[in-house]
Amino acid sequence: MRRRHAILMLACCIALALPRVARPQDPGLQAHYWPHRTVGIPVDVDRIGKLTNKPSELQLYYWVNGRDIQKGAKLPLSGMQQLDGGKRGFLFSADRDGDYEFTVQFVYPDGTTSPRSDDLSPQQRVVVDTTPPQVRLYPSNTGVAWEAADDNLEAQSLSLECRWPGQQDWTKVTERAFRARDQFAWKLPAGKTLEVRVKARDRAGNEGVSAPTRVPPDSATGVGFPKAGGPAAELPPVNSSLPQARIDYVNNLDFTVDYTVERMGRSGVRAAHLFVLKNQGSANWEFVKKYDKTLMPGDKDHSISLPYSAKEEGTYSFFVIPESGAGARLEDPKRGDPPMVHVVVDKTAPYVRITSVQVRPGGARGPLVEITWEAADPNLMPEPVSLEWSLDPKAAKWNEVKYRLKNTTGQTTGRYTWEVPDESVWKFYLRARAVDKAANTGEHIWGQDADKKNPPTEVIVDLEKPTGSVDRVRGGNAPKPPGTGSDSPPPANPGTLPKSGGGGSGPPAVPPLPGGGNLPD
Repeated sequence: MRRRHAILMLACCIALALPRVARPQDPGLQAHYWPHRTVGIPVDVDRIGKLTNKPSELQLYYWVNGRDIQKGAKLPLSGMQQLDGGKRGFLFSADRDGDYEFTVQFVYPDGTTSPRSDDLSPQQRVVVDTTPPQVRLYPSNTGVAWEAADDNLEAQSLSLECRWPGQQDWTKVTERAFRARDQFAWKLPAGKTLEVRVKARDRAGNEGVSAPTRVPPDSATGVGFPKAGGPAAELPPVNSSLPQARIDYVNNLDFTVDYTVERMGRSGVRAAHLFVLKNQGSANWEFVKKYDKTLMPGDKDHSISLPYSAKEEGTYSFFVIPESGAGARLEDPKRGDPPMVHVVVDKTAPYVRITSVQVRPGGARGPLVEITWEAADPNLMPEPVSLEWSLDPKAAKWNEVKYRLKNTTGQTTGRYTWEVPDESVWKFYLRARAVDKAANTGEHIWGQDADKKNPPTEVIVDLEKPTGSVDRVRGGNAPKPPGTGSDSPPPANPGTLPKSGGGGSGPPAVPPLPGGGNLPD
């Protein structure tokens, strides 16, 4: 699978010196927001190769959240990595979300460098943000209140949508622009119920969607995050001293909550206390464990890792309280206190299935293949579906038809039309893959049933029937073609034309669509 990378234009040049210590972000650098952990940093190899004093190697350096400078990869000028769009440069893999600054240093054959290590300063900045905004919705008898939280929330991205029960499509409310913390009400006819949801997007393009709720609320309301106390029509109180909760997705029952102590006294920290709400089944916080950990103000690393083992899939909310070396700590979280982080444990791969493949004559580049699919999962990525082709259904690596597709014809269905450009390809296998936010991946090869007893079905795109013309007729005295002799047997039943019908050269019939069948819950 070809990976997608951020394209950062670095101008490998000497810049102003900055000390190699923790420092605030450089306000002069424009931030690029990126929703993936892999970042592509292109280098103008051709231009550098024409320099009179050209380097033999390039060294990548980076800063994370303004902390100390760190070394990245060092690559020879002739060995830059392949990036998207035919570019070459560095592939940088971030181990966590954060604010990254990059620069590149020339390394010459004699070991000298430019700029010198003490004179390095950032040339590009990218904010790696793979976490969608968290949106919480609180219904009342006539409307809803909501709160959207994200470190990089796009201010104008809030979208309020509604529909009548039973409808498939959502209607966007356009009366006014909405804020991250806001509310809205309708004048509903007596006895009518409205389904409502709120969507928010961050600057990296991640989209968060609240769990749908009903107005007026009924017993089905509240299957997502816990309700706050107080009147439902009012925004819930927020404890500003606590960090806004985020949502992380994991595909393992055993995971670790990483906590950073942002402030401590001269006695440091000696432990951290972990509390949990399990699957929102109870509003009361449950104490998990006290984790002993010694930290002092002068330590470079102020993080604490808190392992946790879940018994089943579901949503778990956590609250962490550090304890000072002198034994001072905040009170345990109380009923209604908001979590610091939500963790969705999801081990189930998304359901995905190619439901139809139709081939028809194409345009200038090749035949057209219309592909439809079903893909469903409670935690699907915003663009979850990838379509691929291969000449071998057992191949380890498949070729791209199109990556990062949305369900375009419904909440669980989509369609894409591919114009096959390679004239040497006349048959192949098709595969659909779907990924969720916990990185679980489901896949289906066209024609293969659920238990994989039936082999995959080839897609044939050569729809042309061969034609030709008679050049000449050879008589009995004409020279025989090379390789033929008098003992060659005559053709069977000479002079008889083949019967029409049967055994045509057209494509095989498309298998019938599966009848019925329920999508997974």
